[in-house]
Formats: sequence, structure tokens, C-alpha cells
Amino acid sequence: MVIITFDCYGTLVDWVYSLGSYISKYISRDAIEEFFLCDFEEVKTYRPYSEVLKTCLKKIMNSRKLRYTEEHGEAFVRAFAKSPPFPDTLYGLLKLKKKGFKIGIISNTEKKLIRITLAGILDLIDYIITAEDTGFFKPDVRAFKNSLKILGVDASEIIHVSSYPHYDLIPARKLGIRTIHVKRYKYNWPEEVQGVDELADYLS
Repeated sequence: MVIITFDCYGTLVDWVYSLGSYISKYISRDAIEEFFLCDFEEVKTYRPYSEVLKTCLKKIMNSRKLRYTEEHGEAFVRAFAKSPPFPDTLYGLLKLKKKGFKIGIISNTEKKLIRITLAGILDLIDYIITAEDTGFFKPDVRAFKNSLKILGVDASEIIHVSSYPHYDLIPARKLGIRTIHVKRYKYNWPEEVQGVDELADYLS
């Protein structure tokens, strides 16, 4: 049986809501997009993902002459870790499990953070691979190469699902991995569903 691997943040859970709420309160709503642009630029060289989060928050606050503290950074990391699942995520994962699919996650985060995020639904996830395990952040293709090694499969044995072509779908496709887009944002992709709850039927 094929393993369905997912991006986590932005695909299974709503980090735009959790981080956007924090940024809106302590900086301004117009800084939200700035954070996500910074995040994509910062995930070039591996280090703990909590450092990426803090670096981007600090840059945004400094650019607006706001005082950054370690408490700001730590609270931001915790807000990220507590990102809630999208309404279609739990039903969608349960449908996939019922169909007999193995479910994995390939994420840029840290093990300690993703355990917080997935608390209560860990029984639905068979494999969790983070940048700590691979040594690389997506979109580096080596994040996916090393994930395949960890899973002990080749590219034909997984389907990768994400809301982000630039982080996930483009590098995964370069390796010959089948890719499916969950259309949560403005992006488009050849294979596409509107929510995780559509995947089980789409793959039948």
C-alpha cells in the first residue's frame, strides 16, 4: 500500500491563523505576509526551526522599531506549535486510515513542536519525519531524498500532499514522487483537491 505523506503546517493545521493572530496582536495585520516571505528565505540552511520562527519575528519587529524580547519569541513558537487542524483534516485522515493507507508527515519543524501540534491525533499518523531527521529544510530536494531513505521506500511508493508548491510539490515531483495539492491558498497544481477529506475518494 502506498504511503500518503503530508506537509503539516498550512496543509493539515492552520498556521496562518495561529501565527497571523499573534502577529496581528503584537505587530500589525499587514506584517503577516512579511513573515511568510521571511520564513521561505530563512529555510535555506538547517537549524532548529524554532530559531527560524524567532529570527523572522525579530526581523519584522525591528523593521517597525518594536522591541523584541525572548518572551515574544518563545510565545510565538508556542503559538506555532498550537496551530489547530483545519476542519477537513481529522475526517480526511480517518477516511484514509479506513481505506488502509499508511499516513506520514514530512515537516520542516522540530520533533518537540510537532508532538504538541499533533497531540490527540498521533494515533492517525504512522510516520513523522522532521528536518531534525533529514538535516535539510524543504524545499531542498535532499529533505525528500532523506525522507525516502528513512521510510525505506522509493519515490513510486509514496504520494506527497501539500498546500504549497514552492515548499513541497515542486521538489517532490523532481524525484518522481506523485504530488497532490490541497487548495487552501492562491496556488494551483495539476492534481488538486479542495480538502483532505476529498483525498480518500480521489485516490479510490
